[in-house]
Amino acid sequence: MPEEPKNTLNDQSNKDLNMQEDVEIELEDNDPTVSLMDRPFDPAKINIETKTPSLDTLIKRMERLTIQMDTDSYFQRKDDLWDKVKQSRLIESILINFPLPAFFFDASDDNKWLVVDGLQRLSSIRNFCVEKKLKLTNLEFLEKLNGLGWDDLSMDLQRIIEEHQVVIYKILPGTPTDVKFNIFKRINTGGLVLEPQEIRHALFQGKPSVFIKELAQNPSFIKATGGKIKTHRMLDRDFANRFLAFYLLGIEDYNSDLDTYMSKAMAKVGTFDDEDLDTIKRDFTKAMDISYAIFGDKSFRKIALDKSRTPPVNKALFDAISTRFSFINEEDAKILIENKEDFKEGLAYALASDSAFFTAISSSTGDRFRVKLRHDKIKEIIQKVLNT
Repeated sequence: MPEEPKNTLNDQSNKDLNMQEDVEIELEDNDPTVSLMDRPFDPAKINIETKTPSLDTLIKRMERLTIQMDTDSYFQRKDDLWDKVKQSRLIESILINFPLPAFFFDASDDNKWLVVDGLQRLSSIRNFCVEKKLKLTNLEFLEKLNGLGWDDLSMDLQRIIEEHQVVIYKILPGTPTDVKFNIFKRINTGGLVLEPQEIRHALFQGKPSVFIKELAQNPSFIKATGGKIKTHRMLDRDFANRFLAFYLLGIEDYNSDLDTYMSKAMAKVGTFDDEDLDTIKRDFTKAMDISYAIFGDKSFRKIALDKSRTPPVNKALFDAISTRFSFINEEDAKILIENKEDFKEGLAYALASDSAFFTAISSSTGDRFRVKLRHDKIKEIIQKVLNT
């Protein structure tokens, strides 16, 4: 299991806050020195196959359930969201031979393609050609087909649909998960753009995704955050994954690509046994309990010296405080809690007087210098309290 890593400091400039109701929005700098990816992936590792099959290929796969249409299980994104008119006009576009946008699949498992882009189009085709529950309505050009379903079409029209050529892109086995993550982000063009944690959830099915969910449902986590972290779009799991990344991987090897770092942490979980996972749960719970004992319902927030208001939960403070608290032994935890006013005042003073620290939890929080700075500052405040 991990040992507490060492940190270094680096000053950064201050920036105004932008907050939402429950969780503070993290701002991004336009600073060219802040790189989104210090170690770009090797283009040679991108293994994508382009095919131009007939639509019948996808229809048969949907019939045989080898395209996983229930994306709610891995993306928490619903299929079948288009109304009947929009679905009908997609079928009409096929019948008049309009080209369709490309479909993207993660084909790592050839018996279970994951839909990366094109879910609503596939849902419409399934509803009409496979489940045969869609009746065409309000067509723009082929008005005489209004009211007809698949079985009502002539064989010639059915053949036109089946033989319609489409473009599909398949992400093939062997493509590294960090590469797939970036591919998912770049080609995800649907009406509901996926959040990074939703992509990670899809990429790391099984033990990692289940474990992250368990951390997010941890009663101590919910209590420490006041139940303010929404489950919608997996925001709560994003918090849990953020803790896991710095807890397991430390900060010394971090290189300003938080999404990839969080993905690596999920991948590592897949190699752990139950005893390892129980240790992580205990340390996570301990961190949440210490935070609640010190801050109560103001945990992981930018507390002010005048205590005039309660700001939203801050992700960067969460990853720094939760990770540092998870490494504290029982005796030091007791001392810290007994001297909680000193710790709160130390944090409030740092927020008010140290502009570099304030920026490190407010803007471009994935930058490696800011990650190291805020973790080191929290560690410094802890040590100061323990040494008094």
